[in-house]
Amino acid sequence: MKRGKRMIAAILCAVLLAGVCGCGKQDTGTGAPAETQKGRYVETREALPDALTGWSIKQVFSANDRLHLLAAKQEGEKTILREWEKQEDAFNDVTPNWLLSLELFCEDWAEVKLLQEESGVQYLFARYTSEGNYTGHLWRGEGENAIEITPEKWTVPNEEWGSYEYVVGMEALNNGTLVSYSYQSMDIFQGKDGSLLESTPVNTNYGDVLTGDGENVYLCLMDESGSLSIDGIEKRKEGKEKNAEVISLSESTGSMFLCALNGGILIAAGSDGIFKYQPDTMAWEKLMEGVETDFVLSGCWCTGITALSDGKIYALFQESNGGVRLNRYEYDPEAVIEIKETLKLYSVHDSYLLTQAAAMYHRIHPEVLITIESAYPRYYYDTPDYNAVYQELNTMLMGEGAPDILVMDHLNMDSYVSKGLLADINDVIKPLEEKGELLSNITQGYVQEDGSRYIVPLQFSFQMAAGRDMKPEDMASLGALAEFLSKQNYNYMGDQTVSELVDKFYPYFCGEIISDKQLNQEALGEKLEYLKVIADNCGIVGARGKEERCFNMWDLPNKAKLAFEEAEGFNGCMFPMAIVDYIKGEFTAFESSFIPSVQTGICAKSPYIETAKDFLRFALSEEIQDTDYYSGFAVNLASLEKQAKQDRSEAEAETAIEVDGGYEVFEVKCYPQETADKLMALCKTLNKPVMEDSKIREVLIETLEGYLNGKQSKEETIQAIEGGLKMYLAE
Repeated sequence: MKRGKRMIAAILCAVLLAGVCGCGKQDTGTGAPAETQKGRYVETREALPDALTGWSIKQVFSANDRLHLLAAKQEGEKTILREWEKQEDAFNDVTPNWLLSLELFCEDWAEVKLLQEESGVQYLFARYTSEGNYTGHLWRGEGENAIEITPEKWTVPNEEWGSYEYVVGMEALNNGTLVSYSYQSMDIFQGKDGSLLESTPVNTNYGDVLTGDGENVYLCLMDESGSLSIDGIEKRKEGKEKNAEVISLSESTGSMFLCALNGGILIAAGSDGIFKYQPDTMAWEKLMEGVETDFVLSGCWCTGITALSDGKIYALFQESNGGVRLNRYEYDPEAVIEIKETLKLYSVHDSYLLTQAAAMYHRIHPEVLITIESAYPRYYYDTPDYNAVYQELNTMLMGEGAPDILVMDHLNMDSYVSKGLLADINDVIKPLEEKGELLSNITQGYVQEDGSRYIVPLQFSFQMAAGRDMKPEDMASLGALAEFLSKQNYNYMGDQTVSELVDKFYPYFCGEIISDKQLNQEALGEKLEYLKVIADNCGIVGARGKEERCFNMWDLPNKAKLAFEEAEGFNGCMFPMAIVDYIKGEFTAFESSFIPSVQTGICAKSPYIETAKDFLRFALSEEIQDTDYYSGFAVNLASLEKQAKQDRSEAEAETAIEVDGGYEVFEVKCYPQETADKLMALCKTLNKPVMEDSKIREVLIETLEGYLNGKQSKEETIQAIEGGLKMYLAE
């Protein structure tokens, strides 16, 4: 995607600022009120010069202990560059003559970085497409001239990969050498001419961060989920592997931006906060909470940080509307820390929406802090252990550290309601529905028989059925699909395992086959007949090989004629819509059902119920719902309609798809407004939430193979399912 760097993982630390009381607790101290604490780091927007209007700021860095910017501008087929320095209270153009003389002839926008040794010698590293190849280039400034010193190994395709060296980062050291990092190797070059001095293979996931302090370079060690590993940061003296040592962290955290100052002082910044590492004490100090900064906001993303010896820290942010902001972080001895209420929000998974809401709410109400505790990070790909989640959550709810706000996705919400653990939030939701602010077809499904309501989803998605040689009505429901496939000789979905077939369809009839803790045999029999017809068309296989998978959207241009994809918002629909357009196919919402997400409730024992309700209103407001978080559609009607009309060009991408045994370039472009309107219209017709039940799923998988393969009758199968659920339904 054109956004470049991955969005920063949003985990807000539970470590509180000095003087802040515990989660869900009020200050119960006795005696005279404590004196208001002064002194804290603050975030301030830095004014940029008007002369940079129309320029793209590509880099923020420090040189000679002053703040510098590198800006680029496209002029026809060439890219020109300018260097700016902050002097006193104003930025001034300090572009050296050698950089003025340099023009990059790019087929696309260039990625550039200006490097400088302590002696003042400068280099320019650039990556761009030229003559169809995306390669790295390197120049050394020498008086009036830019001397190209591009290393030879960058100009030759890798024999194993067939592509050119992809250099992730580069740093200049004060000894006259340059250190580069690619996904294949760490290289040390002679700064004078770009000749290779030393190369070592990379066998570690370092992420995409490389920074230096003139003597050393630093790389972030990443774990399998894409977060900064607890192993921390690798420091290499003079860039050499033999001189490597590791700077540890106290805990794994989200992705961080890193910069280094002379003497080995490190600054790390991200959604968890801003931290400073002192090499003399080998300890990290937390300077600022992430919730206090733009690092947690989804409407912008950081592109780099730098710091000066006076303690000032600077971060450059790209905004989703195409703008740019430069923030300064510095200690203000007069700034007040006065948080009166701290609410804990518990969620199984991280959510960008929740992170944005917590950060923005704190800015509007600085006396309230919402901390987020998630059982699993956003990039956790394995199946969560929900038994462990239940145990952890139940322990918290029964103890003193109960969350004030709960996000109940994939949990049995009815059990918490029946135990009186959730507060009625109908007084929050109903007025918003009556004003027409919410999609009531989504939110009203949570109203109890007595009119109370304990949960509301903040987002939703739906299962998109997409196919070629099919009409939308042919794939709109289980029954319609079975009717259509019963007349076809072609295998539309490819072979399926029993579990794959169950997982595709059981959430859409799970609630229909159980009534008053009894198995509805008639409803079950009907659904089994539909599944049998579908299985006859696709064929059932016993198991998958390690590298095998069932067909999905990627296979529609090739062998598949029908596939399902979760539609998670207008931006998230760009790929499936591009596939549908490519195959000249059709799409619809399967079973008119929606998949609720960020299903939020309030703990009945919270001392801050009214504050929690106010936060919930805020999370449902346009201010929060307007952003497309790539994780679902907005339940706020005005936000949904605005998102349908938004420009999505920044989310365009290019990849490859398999067609007729070969691969071809596949472009994911903005879909037309007509398609966006159809998606929005589908969202307004969804009328029932999908249901999950791990026990029903387990029994169906265990009992259906014989029936789907024709070795077991429908009646025998129903009896087997009833037997498998008997004890479960009696509980």
